[in-house]
Amino acid sequence: MTTIFELVKDPYERKARVIPGLLVALPLLVPLLCVYGAKHPVLTSVIGLLGGCGAIYALASVARGRGKMLEEALVKKWGGMPTTIALRHRDKFLDSISKQRYHTAIAGKLGIVMPTAEEESADHDKADDIYIGATKRLRELTRTNKQLLLKENIAYGFHRNMLAMKSVGIVSCIFGITYGLLIARILQVNPPHWMPVNFADPGLAAGLTLLISLALLAAWLLYFDENAVKRMGFVYAERLFECLPSLTSSAPRKKGATSTN
Repeated sequence: MTTIFELVKDPYERKARVIPGLLVALPLLVPLLCVYGAKHPVLTSVIGLLGGCGAIYALASVARGRGKMLEEALVKKWGGMPTTIALRHRDKFLDSISKQRYHTAIAGKLGIVMPTAEEESADHDKADDIYIGATKRLRELTRTNKQLLLKENIAYGFHRNMLAMKSVGIVSCIFGITYGLLIARILQVNPPHWMPVNFADPGLAAGLTLLISLALLAAWLLYFDENAVKRMGFVYAERLFECLPSLTSSAPRKKGATSTN
């Protein structure tokens, strides 16, 4: 229970990992609770017990695991993380003035000498290694930032995990829609029959099930895609680099340097 409490309490865990997992299960949970919850309080108790015993943690772990696997595939496809790509001289996401300003700030604040355009062109792998190291160090120094940077990191994690759970979410929505049609008697199995007239009054349980399942299905199909994840990644990268001016210098001091009071 302590682990689950900490999971829900942490804003990143709750919004970027727990919510995608719960949204996958929602089309199935709604009809179960609406149709059988009042008649079978034991079922409601079992669902609550499963949540307390680790179902929430399991859903969050699945979303995180699939998200990480997806991220590895996307990074290979994109040629690097957005934070790495944005620092490259050959990339055009950042304008040249901002890029040079961030390179200078990284050298001054972090003590990491950034490669020139010529050095990057001569050895892409070495330049990327420097960019990756710089962004890792920058993330370490900005972990206490609880404002806009955290929000953008949550947005990136949420979109990544939602895309990773897309196939499972679509299947869940299809089951939810099918079950909603059945309990509304719009679709009948024995004998096979279609009664669209029942759309006029499907009932509360069926109506909620169909509404939620259709809305989530539309979101999975029309919104959560690779472009959305990449866009959130670049927005996070820009917010991360904007933190540079507010950092105190962590660059190693030169030998012989003296401090003045």
